[in-house]
Amino acid sequence: MNFLQRLGLCKRSPLVSVVVASYNHEAYVQECLQSVLEQDFQDFEIVVTDDGSSDQTVARILEMQDERIRLKVLPRNQGACLAINDSVMRARGRFIAVLNSDDYFLPGKLSQQVALLQTNPLIGASFGLPAFINEQGEVFADPTHRDHKAFVAKDRTRFEWLRHFFDEGNALCHPTALIRREVYEKIGLYDPRLAQVPDLDMWIRLASHTSLHVIPQALTAFRVRDGMQNASAGRPEVILRDAWERARVLRHYLALPMADLLQVFPEFLGRTEPAAELLARYALTKPYPFWHRFALDAWFDSLPSGQSPLTMLHWLQVRPQAWREFIHYTGQADLHNIRP
Repeated sequence: MNFLQRLGLCKRSPLVSVVVASYNHEAYVQECLQSVLEQDFQDFEIVVTDDGSSDQTVARILEMQDERIRLKVLPRNQGACLAINDSVMRARGRFIAVLNSDDYFLPGKLSQQVALLQTNPLIGASFGLPAFINEQGEVFADPTHRDHKAFVAKDRTRFEWLRHFFDEGNALCHPTALIRREVYEKIGLYDPRLAQVPDLDMWIRLASHTSLHVIPQALTAFRVRDGMQNASAGRPEVILRDAWERARVLRHYLALPMADLLQVFPEFLGRTEPAAELLARYALTKPYPFWHRFALDAWFDSLPSGQSPLTMLHWLQVRPQAWREFIHYTGQADLHNIRP
């Protein structure tokens, strides 16, 4: 790129902002950034927020010496969501691509997704498939690994995606995403209270408002770290945290308009119970406690208490057994592993 071309990029906003939250990836971050610089689509900026790395990650980034790389270094580690939110807020592009600092884009990634979103204005986000690699950058081909099983995505309507997210969880690989800026402006940034499923939380919010599309080919190399170092690896604290967070993010379904809820759960058609109770009863049929926690909390919150006598009187007329049925289920769901 010559001087005049670089000057032109400085005078206007790029079409794409690639946002990178970096943290202690000195061995991988240059490969990550170089994979963006070598894309056949070149109208981009790379917005990096380093989350207080204690190794040489920042030094490796500074060695790149490309003015399209915009680096901010946080003084201390604050968490991946806060770092990526910082990058998104500094991004200037119309489209925002997400990349982890230990992963890298495959050739043609940006050009395919930009073309898709430019020609399909009703699609809010584009995704692809991951190509799994190991610490050394070699093909990681263990089909029993949890990430291999999780990121099996195919194209679905937004209602089908919402059903999948409720029943199965995430199937979309975050560093394959290209998302319209206005999607973030409408639904907000990543929730920093979540450590295990902020991406699932984002996809539920996204599918609640717009369509998404999956390109059925590998677009990003996703690195599976040795020693269960990935944030999603099945360490005991991750499993516990994931269960708590899954129960919380399911609460987004309580805000769906009834017309949308019936598209997601067509078996609810013709039922007269309130939406929260319908979702609760369904979730209580699922096998794991996080569904049950969501169910009981949602059902509890939907029932009138003694503090609203007029509302309670109405319910006594139309749903006299509502409280008894709810209390029955609170004695069945063993959320705290008390039952021997």
